[in-house]
Amino acid sequence: MGKSIMITSFKGGVGKSTVAVNLCVGLALKNYKILIIDLDASSGSVDLFFGCEGDAIYNFLDVTEERVDIAKAVYSKKYSDYQIDVLKSPGTYDLLDLSSPEEQPEDSGDEEETEKKLSFDEKLAKFADEAKKIYDFVIFDCPSGKFEIFDYIARISDLVFVVTLHSAASVRSAEKIALRLSEQNVKSENVRLIINGFNAKGIKSGWNLGIVDIIERSKIKLIGLIESSDLIRDYQEIGKTCYDIKDKKLRLYFDDIIGRVLDDNINLKRKYKGIKRTDLYFKNK
Repeated sequence: MGKSIMITSFKGGVGKSTVAVNLCVGLALKNYKILIIDLDASSGSVDLFFGCEGDAIYNFLDVTEERVDIAKAVYSKKYSDYQIDVLKSPGTYDLLDLSSPEEQPEDSGDEEETEKKLSFDEKLAKFADEAKKIYDFVIFDCPSGKFEIFDYIARISDLVFVVTLHSAASVRSAEKIALRLSEQNVKSENVRLIINGFNAKGIKSGWNLGIVDIIERSKIKLIGLIESSDLIRDYQEIGKTCYDIKDKKLRLYFDDIIGRVLDDNINLKRKYKGIKRTDLYFKNK
């Protein structure tokens, strides 16, 4: 049985899709079978990353509502040494019935009508179970904010990765999402933080929060740091990932996260010129 991972943040522009796509590629290069699901109905970009915007026909809700099975709905993007399956986002969630079974009309006795009374929670759980039988990792790339099915995805995910920028405002947003996840009974040991745009010099200079400061404020344990890089952004614009860049340093950020997902004990071992490791823990006042 595979694992499902929710990539989320209440704040926009933190790099959720960048993180999701690079993790998918890193895992696929280790010969894991990967499905990435774009859940951003308004501005999903996963299909752009993988160059299949005109090829993917079916979307996530087509599968959960059982209009088509997973194998037919996904678009398989094949590369020379790996493959990633993509399930694009729906155009809207407006027509989705999110009522609980108790809120639905009484059973008419018709078998077809009875089938429709499965709650979205149940349909989603069924989809996740089926997907994890096929794939080693199912990645949910979520839109920013508390979107329509945020709570449902959080409850069925094995792991939740909260992405934050290295800024006080973004960390505050991470704290709010941690509270929301707790309200949905998501276990804290299944929630992890990824700091994107990490600025080591900013910590020493007193501009940015230290690593321990961020963990304590967000109430989320850390799983990875991704340093600020124009290369990541520029390559993203042409549909390429860190694994397409000659500078292998950039892919190490994601390899470290992947290693920790795979239960390897990987410590923070990167060195920064003129900065002691202990200088990174707390903001220099």
